[in-house]
Amino acid sequence: MAAHLRHAGCVFAEDEARILIQAAQESSSDTADREATLTGLTARRVAGEPLEQVVGWVEFAGQRLAVAPNVFVPRQRTTLLAKQSVRAVREAGAGARFLEAFCGVGPVAASVLRASPEAEIHIGDRDESTLACARRNIGPHGEYHLLNCLDGLPQHLAGSFDVISAVPPYVPDAAAMFLPREARDHETSAALFGGADGLDLVRRLIGQSRQWLSPGGVVLIECGIEQQHTAVEFAATAGFSASIVLGDDEQTTVLKLR
Repeated sequence: MAAHLRHAGCVFAEDEARILIQAAQESSSDTADREATLTGLTARRVAGEPLEQVVGWVEFAGQRLAVAPNVFVPRQRTTLLAKQSVRAVREAGAGARFLEAFCGVGPVAASVLRASPEAEIHIGDRDESTLACARRNIGPHGEYHLLNCLDGLPQHLAGSFDVISAVPPYVPDAAAMFLPREARDHETSAALFGGADGLDLVRRLIGQSRQWLSPGGVVLIECGIEQQHTAVEFAATAGFSASIVLGDDEQTTVLKLR
């Protein structure tokens, strides 16, 4: 099986084989059913579907999160944003109000909820199927909003968020050819691309955030390392004091705006 996956281009074929076998075993107690399931899962992976969409979950920051076909799969680099968000919510104190915008399946909100279960969790995305995945991961502990950037938030929440965190789409349109085929073919383009320089939605988020932040609130945004200085300059024109947090790999960037 691993050889079959490796021939299809799966770099970590042995690891993926173990995960596929585990998923098949969890699907049924019947041996024949498990074997049929494994055959189907393997065929989907060999055809190029992301492993996480095939098995229906992704491991993120110590938690298993539900994903679904065509939904953006959380990247492991986003653990930096999750850690920064957990820290900011803790600093805000008990009952802090937190929003994960462009939430995808809610990886950052899930991390915040686990670390600070008393926080008030809000989740927002423009795609209903994506929000459905987030509901599976956050459950009744969150309030869910169908958003276009931050448009769509209830007006009574204006000026009340202690922490707003987001991974807006930030891949430049012209960089599509450099993405893995599984991302291009199996994740919605609206969750990937951010305009000519990749920062269209980052700028929009920065511009809209001020109205929703509480006094002393913070905005945390993941973006590309080569985009950080342009984003910081724009944030300054919007009245924010900005700093940059780099991951240990020095390739992951979080903008911290106050």
